[in-house]
Amino acid sequence: MSLKRVVLSAVLSFFLFFCLTGCETVKEGGEKGKDWDYTVVPTSDIPEDFRKEVDTKKINAFQMTYQEAEYLYLAVGYGEQASGGFNIKVVGLYEKGNTLCLETSLNGPGEDEVVSQKASYPYIVIKTQKSDKEVKFDV
Repeated sequence: MSLKRVVLSAVLSFFLFFCLTGCETVKEGGEKGKDWDYTVVPTSDIPEDFRKEVDTKKINAFQMTYQEAEYLYLAVGYGEQASGGFNIKVVGLYEKGNTLCLETSLNGPGEDEVVSQKASYPYIVIKTQKSDKEVKFDV
């Protein structure tokens, strides 16, 4: 392979790496963008059409968006869990370039915590200002 092809391959690989990492670069010490304000939405305040869709998908892990009037709703579910006591933490909602990134984590029950042994389906819905930005979920 010629030197020109090796250099071209290296440049293309480098370019693709940075284009495809999206929100992931924050975890690796990169700069995150501007924080966005959001509100965690109680189940009773989720728009009915969106709530019904979430209820049908919650058995499996999912990420969804929904726009209504001036608001954008983002939902993240972690699928069926063997017991109760799970909760979801919003690590951050921020913009990075033309992308809106939502980072969440699932936290399980503590060792000494008494929880229901019935399956649970943890999910979270947040509401923020409407945006035309692409949404990426980092779960």
